[in-house]
Amino acid sequence: MAKPPVIAFILAIIAIMGGIYLADQAGLIDLTPGPDPRADSLWEVTILPSSDTDRTESGEAIDAGGHLIRYELTDANMDGLGDVNLDVRVRNLNAGASDELWAFGADLTFVSTTQASAAPGAQPIVNMTDFNTRFAVTWTLTESGAPTLAQNGQSASSSDWVTGAADTLNIDLEMAPSATDDIASATPGKLEFMVGGIKLTCELTESV
Repeated sequence: MAKPPVIAFILAIIAIMGGIYLADQAGLIDLTPGPDPRADSLWEVTILPSSDTDRTESGEAIDAGGHLIRYELTDANMDGLGDVNLDVRVRNLNAGASDELWAFGADLTFVSTTQASAAPGAQPIVNMTDFNTRFAVTWTLTESGAPTLAQNGQSASSSDWVTGAADTLNIDLEMAPSATDDIASATPGKLEFMVGGIKLTCELTESV
């Protein structure tokens, strides 16, 4: 007598699950999930000289620790500034097994504003995007393969940095020339980031 279709289907599922269980017990497959990536805690983060703007700078300097870059631009170049492109070398210094995974995060935390004499309010020096819900910043890891990076708004995160891994993080910012043209010579415009828990700063100064 033929089994009803529903019973036959259930028996087939039971047989498949039993086969998977036996394969797991025999070590042919691994059904046990691995550990979650550990939180980011110790990273080496350095701004690279390959960082640039889309204008000709009068001066460019990176501090000894690699955490601050200063650009100096003439009034005309500051007025037309459209892009700041930072390259940051990131290295995982956390101690662990060679295949242990670590979580990494990056965020744009501060953007200067300027006040034009005819403007109704302060304007951020970075453009807004996505219907003015976030600053126009793009995060990209430049080397192929792992680690990988996912952007969420103006932040980015990763969960597949193995112990000792290194990569170059590119931070591309679409600037707002209508705001940068009001940066005063005595007061630099600032961009601040948290990358792997380390504060990075970019200063934009108009030359006298």
